[in-house]
Amino acid sequence: MKKLLVLFLGLILIVACKKDEVAVEKTTLEYLTGTTSKKWKVTEGMVKLGETSINLVANQPPCVTDNILVLNSNKTYELNEGASKCDPSKDPDLIIKANWTLVEEPKAITIDKFIFLGYVLENSKFVISSINDNQFIGQTDVMLNGKTYQANITFSVVN
Repeated sequence: MKKLLVLFLGLILIVACKKDEVAVEKTTLEYLTGTTSKKWKVTEGMVKLGETSINLVANQPPCVTDNILVLNSNKTYELNEGASKCDPSKDPDLIIKANWTLVEEPKAITIDKFIFLGYVLENSKFVISSINDNQFIGQTDVMLNGKTYQANITFSVVN
């Protein structure tokens, strides 16, 4: 009986002394770039025009929607053609390479130059509303037909 009691007390001590694991939250930079770089693609781009919402991505051909954004931890980025090209004889593999900056409060990135669905966005600020390992969502301004609209854009990780 004494041995059983010693064994029982030993088990209680082992369980009681087990360290609790502390979840370490990643920084915005780590979510966006991993340790060195991370690949993303636009999976949704909603713009509200008055009472109507338009998904800018839904009606685009795959040669546009499969383009890959590579964010590097050194604050450079590349926009690359995806698996399909709209004009294989003219479309380069590397569409653009430039720089980006990160602001933590509120979470936002500014991209020197970005080409989105045929639109060129210069020094575009993208305010991040949600971010995790698999996607980030945010808002940016886009100009359509001379008017500025807010676009809600979702980027999903590419494996």
